Amino acid sequence: MNSAFFYSGAFFIYLLALIVELFSLLSKKSFFHKIGMYTLFIGFLFQTPGLILRGIEMNFIPITNVYEAVTFVAWIGAVVVFYMYKTHKIPASVGFISTAVLVGFYAVSSSPLVSPEIAPPVPILRSYWLVLHISFAFLGEVFFIVSFAAALAYLFSKTKEKRARMDDLTYKTILIGFPFFTLGALVFGAIWAKFAWGRFWSWDPKESWSLITWLFYAGYLHSRYVLKWKGKKSIILALVAFAAMIFTFFGVDFLGGLHSTEVR
Repeated sequence: MNSAFFYSGAFFIYLLALIVELFSLLSKKSFFHKIGMYTLFIGFLFQTPGLILRGIEMNFIPITNVYEAVTFVAWIGAVVVFYMYKTHKIPASVGFISTAVLVGFYAVSSSPLVSPEIAPPVPILRSYWLVLHISFAFLGEVFFIVSFAAALAYLFSKTKEKRARMDDLTYKTILIGFPFFTLGALVFGAIWAKFAWGRFWSWDPKESWSLITWLFYAGYLHSRYVLKWKGKKSIILALVAFAAMIFTFFGVDFLGGLHSTEVR
């Protein structure tokens, strides 16, 4: 068995988790939500050997192209969502939306525009500063995915208690994800840029939009601490920040720049 077997199998397990979560949402039975979350975690476990094998085949950490980036987000996202389920008892609505986003990321790997070919990374990518840059940034972004799910669930919640819970969950996940994103996207990213291009900052489109995304999430936290925003205003700001994150991840590539040699 090669890495492709585990990558393909993991996708179908994640898809099964999404279907179970949808059934839980429609049936309103927590038992199915539990099955969905454990199925998601099984997908994480099944994908792990694929990551290891792919890393061995390319002789580096498999996070240096689009295929590896989107599947890595799904992999780390699966364990984060499961962690949030175990520690914060996220409801089926948040589990379903989070899983749907992760499946969406994974589905990008099947696009004809994305090559699953295994190849050693170019020398500029052979840096463990790059590994820290990407892995920490992605970990932060995965928590932002859960915050997006909670924010969206807030908009569809019909009771004050449920809205308050989703508002609090949105805040907590952004609070956890923000330090990881700061370290990965800005701090480790700048160090890797110095290693790769000889300067810490170049106003590359990916760098600029990473900073814009960071400012949106920093603004969200500022609004909570200083302006004491809660409820709908805070939720809308979280959704706008997430939109900036998605554009940074996928859309900025169309603007060109130095990061065309990196993962996206």
